[in-house]
Amino acid sequence: MQIKIRIAVIAGAGVIAAACASDMSTSPTAARAAVAALVAPPISFDQIRTSFVGHSIETDGFVPGDAETGGDNDGDHHDGVNDGEHDGPGWGGLMGGGLGQAWIGGIGFGPGLGRGPFGDFDDATGCAFSTTTNRNDCATITRAGGLTINRSYSFKDGAGVVEQAFDPANTNTVNVKNSVTGTVTHHSTATSTVNSSSDFTVVGLASGSTQRTIDGTASGSETTTGTRDGVAFTVARTADDNTVGLVIPIQDGRPTYPTAGTVTRSMSATVTNDGSAPSTSSRSEVITYDGSATANVVITQDGVTKNCTKPLPHGHLTCA
Repeated sequence: MQIKIRIAVIAGAGVIAAACASDMSTSPTAARAAVAALVAPPISFDQIRTSFVGHSIETDGFVPGDAETGGDNDGDHHDGVNDGEHDGPGWGGLMGGGLGQAWIGGIGFGPGLGRGPFGDFDDATGCAFSTTTNRNDCATITRAGGLTINRSYSFKDGAGVVEQAFDPANTNTVNVKNSVTGTVTHHSTATSTVNSSSDFTVVGLASGSTQRTIDGTASGSETTTGTRDGVAFTVARTADDNTVGLVIPIQDGRPTYPTAGTVTRSMSATVTNDGSAPSTSSRSEVITYDGSATANVVITQDGVTKNCTKPLPHGHLTCA
């Protein structure tokens, strides 16, 4: 049996910018190149399930000194173009392209049938149920750029019984696994080797459910080598993403902003230009939903921690 599956909310859909802010002065000057590398997620993150906002290779493929790897400075809309005034996500925005739409609110989740987020499926080819894995294993996709993508799905009804295909009326739990490996060339002279994966489960998809609950993990690494202005460089970036107990109520048939759960995100980067000492930076963001209309965000970058808040779904991030 073959099915075609589409998840309406993908990593590329996001609304909180990785906005730059001038008060990231706590990072040493030597680390500025690595701080800039935290603005966009690894290249492969637009192909997995993650709260990071992934875009095209040309947008996300970081190279040292590149002024077009970040967000704009409005703090709420990501257009993939850095104004070039600052070097990193700053305290006014979130790293990795920002926070995906599905992790902050139910607006803009596709056809508005009340199935999303993480729950808009339709028929597709390339996947078949396996009695060995009890999953729908999909054909490997090889992108022209050099990335190999694998994915599989598991469907269960409200009683936890495995289903061979997604049933709009009865399927209550869906697990989605994605992985991406390979090497791609971007910015003419840069080559990136990537390895990323995600494993996400959503519960509460059956007809009549009043909320969705999402748990999942995602991680990835990216190593880039190349030349910029005649100087050879190496960039190593890693990113991790952990969603625990994210509860999204369904009201009037539509999803709203999360009312419970945490999202823990982290990135690290090391940038080495030939003839110079390595530049390193790391950052974590812990987003907590407590049932109110405000999310609490704790940001730690290079040893400095700030407590922040963000009105839901589309307010600006404010840090103490």
